[in-house]
Amino acid sequence: MLGILKRVKTQTGSLWLAYVWFRSEPMQGFGGMTPSQLVREGKASHVHAYLDRIAAGGYA
Repeated sequence: MLGILKRVKTQTGSLWLAYVWFRSEPMQGFGGMTPSQLVREGKASHVHAYLDRIAAGGYA
């Protein structure tokens, strides 16, 4: 979780906004699950892959 928050903080500018995203933003392609839900299900690697695609200029 902390690794994901640190990555998102660089985009949002604050740890608080990163946390809000982590807890509430449904992710496309994951059935509307939030990053928090995916991490709780042991799928943090899916969130990292999603962030990698975004960082590479791709679409979510």
